[in-house]
Amino acid sequence: MSKAIVKTTFEASRTLRPIYTGGSTALDASGRILLSCVGEDALIVDLETGNQLASLEGVSSLLVGYILLIAKR
Repeated sequence: MSKAIVKTTFEASRTLRPIYTGGSTALDASGRILLSCVGEDALIVDLETGNQLASLEGVSSLLVGYILLIAKR
């Protein structure tokens, strides 16, 4: 009987990063696009693909909350 060859090491095809650490969040009308706070940054993420569409560095959660307030009008 021969031994089966089993792969024991793998290369990462993607890396998961945090999409929320506290503060304001919002979804678009379809529920697909998320605007959220990660530390002092704001992220815009496509939840279906997991792709980060944009990043606003150094933005406080207070400013993100204001952006969300305007966007919901």
